[in-house]
Amino acid sequence: MTRYWGIYSGSSALGSNLPKANRNKLLITAIIYSIIAVFIFIIFIVNMLCYLFILRRNRLFGLTWTIVDYGRLKNGETTEKRMKGKHPIRKVCEYCGNEFEAFKSTVRYCSHSCNRKAYKEIKRQEVIALTESLTGKETKEKTVKNLSGQEYLSVSEAAQILGWCKQSVYNYCHKGIIPAIRISRRTTLIRRMDIDTLFNEIGSYQVLPVNKQKFIDEWYTLADITERYGILRHQIRKIINVENIPTKKDGTRTLAAKNKTDAYFRKKGFDDTAVNLAGWCTSSEIMEWYGMSEQAVYVFVSKYAIPKKRVNGKLFYSKQHIDKLKGNRK
Repeated sequence: MTRYWGIYSGSSALGSNLPKANRNKLLITAIIYSIIAVFIFIIFIVNMLCYLFILRRNRLFGLTWTIVDYGRLKNGETTEKRMKGKHPIRKVCEYCGNEFEAFKSTVRYCSHSCNRKAYKEIKRQEVIALTESLTGKETKEKTVKNLSGQEYLSVSEAAQILGWCKQSVYNYCHKGIIPAIRISRRTTLIRRMDIDTLFNEIGSYQVLPVNKQKFIDEWYTLADITERYGILRHQIRKIINVENIPTKKDGTRTLAAKNKTDAYFRKKGFDDTAVNLAGWCTSSEIMEWYGMSEQAVYVFVSKYAIPKKRVNGKLFYSKQHIDKLKGNRK
């Protein structure tokens, strides 16, 4: 008998004449291969079931699963990482009007398609607006060219040629600068020749005289009140508003009525003779002359309403009033 690969060719059944040890080895090998095949098949079935569960409910065994689309990742970041810490915002697409969820407040469109279509629409509207403006300009130029051949013009047509408004043309007609004739209640005609002859005899250009600003004796500026009565600008404005002192504008300056302002400060105990005083003193000088502390000086000037003024941010007090109250100096 001839032996091929452990099988005797003359046997009636496959491996029937094999030794017992060889038959056992063959059986064990077949069983192992079958177990491996069944295990691989079970793993394949489990993977398919898991994938179906994830697709349908996105949950499996009580856990939340995230499907990562590796084709849409940017810079190696997963979708879960990019979405971490961000809350979706419900927005309405400015192009199609559909609602969508965005993760930025600056997002205006629901998709790249709507973004592209909206951009094209904006550009189309810009082209339409430019075309309409050019068409209107050409129509206006044609109208002016057509009017140039007319001998008699209405007020509106003359305004178109000159580039003025109708009221300006009427004003010059009333002044006699532009000759015109009123044919009826609603019709005024101007000769084109009269408009052209306005520039035939051109004289020297007249410069309008500029009036010099004159100081008004009956009014105070805020700087005058500050210098005279020694109070700040915001305090002056408060006094003007509370006492209803008349004011008016002189260019950029605010003027206050002189008599009302003087009456208010006179009522508060301000002596007009303090304006003509040659001397003012500071708080340090008062401390030196009368042996007072700084706190005592402030209490004294506040209690007796000593006139004061501020020069370059420094307070000065009236010597006359202090000497009248305190007597001789040291």
